Amino acid sequence: MENVYITVAGLVAIGLVFYALRRSGRQDNTRTDLRITAVSIAPPSGSVLPANTPITVTLDYRYGAPREPLYAWVKILDTTYDSLYEGSHDMLNPGSGRVSRSVHLTQAGTVRELFIVVKNRDFVEVFNQAIAVDFTYEEAVLDEAQRNDGKGSRITDIRLSIASPATVKAGTRIDVEVEYDIQAEEGLDIWVIPDTQANMTYEGTTGRLDGAGTVHRHFTLIDPCAVTGLRLLMKNASSQTVYEHRVPVDYTFTV
Repeated sequence: MENVYITVAGLVAIGLVFYALRRSGRQDNTRTDLRITAVSIAPPSGSVLPANTPITVTLDYRYGAPREPLYAWVKILDTTYDSLYEGSHDMLNPGSGRVSRSVHLTQAGTVRELFIVVKNRDFVEVFNQAIAVDFTYEEAVLDEAQRNDGKGSRITDIRLSIASPATVKAGTRIDVEVEYDIQAEEGLDIWVIPDTQANMTYEGTTGRLDGAGTVHRHFTLIDPCAVTGLRLLMKNASSQTVYEHRVPVDYTFTV
């Protein structure tokens, strides 16, 4: 029995080594010469804002490597306060261009740094640059209508690009087609979030939705793990969660 334990441990160790080499090689093969050539921020740094007011960052960029589109976000990485960021709905393309991203706190607090985060198609981070700022958020005064706007809305169905159960490689993107029925004065944001603490990425907000329709979301698990559920969320313009539902799935992400 002892030999069996040694053999299993050895196989696990070998698997981890191969995974580390694979991930390292993937990062080495996606080196970037990305340069952010200009940044503008609105409202300007130093502003005092009500909670949920977006900070919009416009980026001029230039790169030639890798020769593929890149995903870009502007995030608040300080987890002292809750924040929301805009998804990468328009990608960066080789050459030069301009994109805008927004981010905000959903509660009172301070923001001292924003981070430009860029990942490749395998969702490996290839660029991370901090921007020093000075924003103060104050608690927004909400009436009952604002807090409850969108209650009663629901997600009526989802379709997964890879049917569950499934075993896939870490880094595989899974697309989710979401059908919704929303009744909200100011619309709702929709998220699909893997229910796991593993290293992952999922699509941020791409704008509030209203009425009945379909929207696409995606997520990716960066490291090997098991995912047994997806959290479906709807938040209103005041960042109040008005819908939350867990969908059981059975995904195994491997090396």
